[in-house]
Amino acid sequence: MKKFLMIASVMLMALCLFANGGKESAPQAQSSGEIDMSVVYKQPAGELIVTPQFVGYEAAEYEISWQPNPSQSMSAAVPEVVEVVTNNITNWVKAHPNVKVNIVGTTSNINDNMAKLEIALANGTNDIDLVAVDSFVMPLYKQYARDISDVVTEKGLDINDYFPYVLEGAMDGDELKALWFTTDVRALFYRKDLISNPPTTADELIAVGKELKAKGVPYPFYFVGGRGEGSVNNLWGMFWSQGAVLTDGEDMAIDKEPNKTALVNLFKFVKRTIDEGVSPTSVTSFGRDANMFGDAAAGTVGMFLANTSAISNLRSLIGEDQFAALWEMAPTPVLEKGLTSTSSAGGWTNMVFSKDEMKRRLAADLAVDLYSSDAAAEAFLKVSGALPTQQHQFEEFEYLSSDPYFARISEYLVDASTRPAVSIYSAISTESQVALGNVITGVETPEQAVESIIKNVKNY
Repeated sequence: MKKFLMIASVMLMALCLFANGGKESAPQAQSSGEIDMSVVYKQPAGELIVTPQFVGYEAAEYEISWQPNPSQSMSAAVPEVVEVVTNNITNWVKAHPNVKVNIVGTTSNINDNMAKLEIALANGTNDIDLVAVDSFVMPLYKQYARDISDVVTEKGLDINDYFPYVLEGAMDGDELKALWFTTDVRALFYRKDLISNPPTTADELIAVGKELKAKGVPYPFYFVGGRGEGSVNNLWGMFWSQGAVLTDGEDMAIDKEPNKTALVNLFKFVKRTIDEGVSPTSVTSFGRDANMFGDAAAGTVGMFLANTSAISNLRSLIGEDQFAALWEMAPTPVLEKGLTSTSSAGGWTNMVFSKDEMKRRLAADLAVDLYSSDAAAEAFLKVSGALPTQQHQFEEFEYLSSDPYFARISEYLVDASTRPAVSIYSAISTESQVALGNVITGVETPEQAVESIIKNVKNY
């Protein structure tokens, strides 16, 4: 994270230089009428080549480049994902035989990949046409991305069908700058054989936790309390539901009211879970959701706060029938009655950076057929465990509409929020992770922890 923050600082300086010196923005699109797209359907000689690095005919006259997220590519660790992505890109190339696709590989270090991309864009050295971009940082790149609303509309996608936070993030005025193709959200998972009514507030959660403790449940409530983005990201919903914000533009906002008090309130809740015996201090060893699933599967946990990917994970651990018999899902609790529950949503997007008009259209077309069309989305999301970003797909995809858990997640996504895509957030997150651990272990009071965050972020 320290390395990432240093890179982010360099990026920010580069952006400032470009802003003062006339940086290169996304080029103006030529009229699509000037482009003869019929040439891409010409059949070249030779055999179709399909590898994780290249798909197409070597003799094809046109070429585009694509940099996917490794776990969503032909190099993914999940065989079913590899099969779907390979099938989707192969079908696209067969439909556009005079176009070959060079696939640019990256590491699984998302922070480094995203930082390098932004530096390349700011310096005008990026030459990749289609890039998978983490939705968390996607807004930073909108100034460089091409508008793809025309291609998306031509292919039958309804932009206004996106969930509100997706639409807000992906649009730049009336231009669509990203195809947001997967998402997730946080929720409270609880043992329905032990809990009749899920808690909706902090007080209710503490009370239910004490009841579970009295029934002999070793760990009434788990949450991610270790060093890692997952810890604070799972908890931000309880902060945002108070009407608070982490940043104001490019600046930190937690040093101002009501944001400062809202963060203190969040840490007070965390402290209560420890002091009142609802959660163990061992949650500081959890750096990600997966660290909680073993105990949940073993039956020693009564409730836990996690990404909705927990549904697929627990099903694979204990079986679908046992999961359905034991576990239920509810919205993230709020700190006080009367507040509206919200939670952090994320996911992945595709962005087009081609300066060439034909490549812009081809890259956008490929992005739709890879992950965003109904056919592509249903096939990919089903094997990847991610959620749709288009509202109608929750109803039209039978595997979702017929699932008692996934069918309700769309309700959570309507009120979902996203982390601020500004450089200062990385510092806020890092220091909040440290402060969270200090509150859990009693090193700092909630008030002291917030003061430490503010002081340390100002020193970055």
